[in-house]
Amino acid sequence: MTTPNERIEKIAAFTRQHMEKSYKKRKDKDKLKRFLSGIEYRWAHTQRVAQFGKVIAEAEGADVEMVVAACILHDIAWFDVAGEESREHGSIGANSVRPFLQSLGYTPEQVENICYSIAAHVTVENPETLEANIVSDADNVDRFGPYRVLQWCFSDIDDYNKLADKLEERIQRLERYREKNPLATETGKQLFAEQLHLQILFFSEFVGERGLTSLPQI
Repeated sequence: MTTPNERIEKIAAFTRQHMEKSYKKRKDKDKLKRFLSGIEYRWAHTQRVAQFGKVIAEAEGADVEMVVAACILHDIAWFDVAGEESREHGSIGANSVRPFLQSLGYTPEQVENICYSIAAHVTVENPETLEANIVSDADNVDRFGPYRVLQWCFSDIDDYNKLADKLEERIQRLERYREKNPLATETGKQLFAEQLHLQILFFSEFVGERGLTSLPQI
């Protein structure tokens, strides 16, 4: 009998292989790398989302395997679409993985649970299942993590004032997120708040250095 961990390993291998194949076909690989959005980032993001999903699922009493499986698969179609179609990567991914999930021995209900969670993380504002809510929460928690600090700074790192202006605006937006905390689960809200605090603290320290970026008066 296949164990949950064995199924998860197969799902991870399937996802990584598909991502790499799709990425090789992209004609904008240099641009994706320049904005820290290449295959290595997307796979690292996927693994972190699965880790966050496991933590939230355990705390919220959800089906942990369904959540972890959906988290690993949630961006499988990321490199299959581009531009205005990018919001379709959830539904495209969900439709494409059904036969594979069935081959792993999941029941029709489990396949539907995983596929709905994959599709819903992009376009459904209030998912109908706990597992789908957790996948969305886990994705958002990582999207506001330490790596995204680098992404916000990377493109303007050589223009201090431009970057400081951009981060001042970013801080205001993060404060609004912190005020309303739109995540669905209590555990997700807590993790999200921690990520927001980290970004706000770092960006505020960075912007605060603007006042020191001048010669002192004696």
